This record gives sequence, structure tokens and C-alpha cells, in this order.
Amino acid sequence: MKKLITSLFIFCFIATGIASNVAAEADKLFKTPIVKQSDQWKIEIKKAKETAKTTNNNFERYHVFITNIGKDLDSVEFNTYRNEPNTETKYGLSISDDQYKVFKQGQVFEFPNFPISNKSGELQFEISWHGKPHSKEVQGRKYKETFTFTPTK
Repeated sequence: MKKLITSLFIFCFIATGIASNVAAEADKLFKTPIVKQSDQWKIEIKKAKETAKTTNNNFERYHVFITNIGKDLDSVEFNTYRNEPNTETKYGLSISDDQYKVFKQGQVFEFPNFPISNKSGELQFEISWHGKPHSKEVQGRKYKETFTFTPTK
């Protein structure tokens, strides 16, 4: 009986160590949570709750939240880019191909399983929108903000 209890205790201890190691692996590229914000936007990167099964370990998955903390905006578009070693070119990562006609204050765009390459040295979120329209035919001035995240070393 003592051997059974001891074996069960050792198994639980090992299982806990494996689970904490898996959680630490998810924070390998970015130490989460990470939050950056301006007067208009808040971007938060957290660990993904459920990771999709992949055949390779070239990507880490995160849960990304983009929140409008400012005023209501028109024609909002989200774009993301990552860099690749040994090149100046940034690679586009499609979060959403949709353009939001109106993105209200407090509205959240959520991407629950956002893959980021382990080769990435930088992740950029570019958010663009238009100001008040001049008329029905002419959109207002275009604005953008860029948020840059770099991996923890």
C-alpha cells in the first residue's frame, strides 16, 4: 500500500513538472501577458488557452486582443507583420481581411489562436482608420498607429 501511495505521489509530482514545463514553453518567444496602449488602442498578447496541434515546433500560439479604448472610428483595418532573419522585408500576417465600417469605443477584436514564428525578432500591429468623412463621396483623413513587440531574451 505504501508503494502504491509513493508511486502515485511521484507520478503527480512528475505530471505537475511536465505541465509547468509546457506552460513555460508557451512563454518562450514572448513573456506574457504583454500590453501596449495609446489613447485610442490597447493591444494585449496572452498565452493561447488551447493550442492547435501542429506537426512542427516552428510557431508559438498566442491570444491577441485589440480594444478600442478611445472614440468611435470609421473604416478600421488591422494588419500585422513579422520580420525574418537576414532580410529587411516584413511578412504580412493576416488577422482579418475585413474592414470595419464602424469600430465603437470598447469594441474588441479577438484572435484566440494567433501563430507567431519562432524566427521572428519583431511583431508589428498596424491599425488604420479614417476621420470624419468630408461628404458622402469623400472619406476623412486616414490615420494609423503601429505597435511593435519584440521577444524577450
